[in-house]
Amino acid sequence: MDSKLVVAGVLALDNLKTPKRYERKIVGGAGVYSSISSSFFTKTALIAAIGNDFPEKIVKKLGSKEINLDCVKKLDYPTFHWSGEYVGDMSQAITHKTDFQINDHYDWEVDDDYKKVNFTLLCNNDPNIQYKILKQMKSKVVALDTMNLWIDIQKNKLDETVSNIQLLFLNDAEARMYSQEDDLDEAAQFLLRKGPEYVIIKRGEKGATLYHEKVKKSIPCFKIDNFVDPTGAGDTFAGAAMGYLAETGKYDYKNLIRAMYYGSAAASITVEGFGTEAIMKATANDVTERFTKLIGGPGRI
Repeated sequence: MDSKLVVAGVLALDNLKTPKRYERKIVGGAGVYSSISSSFFTKTALIAAIGNDFPEKIVKKLGSKEINLDCVKKLDYPTFHWSGEYVGDMSQAITHKTDFQINDHYDWEVDDDYKKVNFTLLCNNDPNIQYKILKQMKSKVVALDTMNLWIDIQKNKLDETVSNIQLLFLNDAEARMYSQEDDLDEAAQFLLRKGPEYVIIKRGEKGATLYHEKVKKSIPCFKIDNFVDPTGAGDTFAGAAMGYLAETGKYDYKNLIRAMYYGSAAASITVEGFGTEAIMKATANDVTERFTKLIGGPGRI
């Protein structure tokens, strides 16, 4: 499979609780959400490790999509585990426990065949790992996603990594935390000065905003009635956007806007299911239908 996008990210088994539901050891992780959504658009190579407890049926499901699993290594340790919950309006996850021991035994080495792929997405992960992968890649466009934990405890390494990428994804709370600026426009300018050519700030139900020098463009989210679980929505957004960019091969302001609309469409599917349930069943046509409505096609909302 001639992959056009490399997605490097964690595959996990999560204990997830929302106001309406609780499940143990469900499939999750940024690598799962991002690679599924990118595969709607392009052939994707996934870089990750799974443990001896990761369900084989999920491996087969991923393999049945446009996802190359050659670089997914199975190790004789437990899969990465996250335990957390959402309360109230579910705007922020509360983390109870993580088990990342598998990373002590996984080298995150990229096979030579994939180092020259033109587009790479470094999913939310320890910046030391993101930097290690980044230094192996010869991609023209490297995008990175992050979270509040790394901004808090690994800011220096995150700074170093961000200074070497072209596109930064993060949500509004993370942008404010990283920049120490309350105003998102000011936060974005701070982040652009770190090195990326573009910054995309995800704003949940308010959509997302693209920043480039003195130019910005906001897009809406796709309005839904059945909001179930926000887990993985941001990862889905980033994966879909990067999948579209990689398939077209065009990395410019106009195409980034279009990619964001696809990201918003895909993310709206993820939040309609618990964990990966909805996005795993979705098709490229489902995403395209919502994209068409978002940009003003028939049935625009």
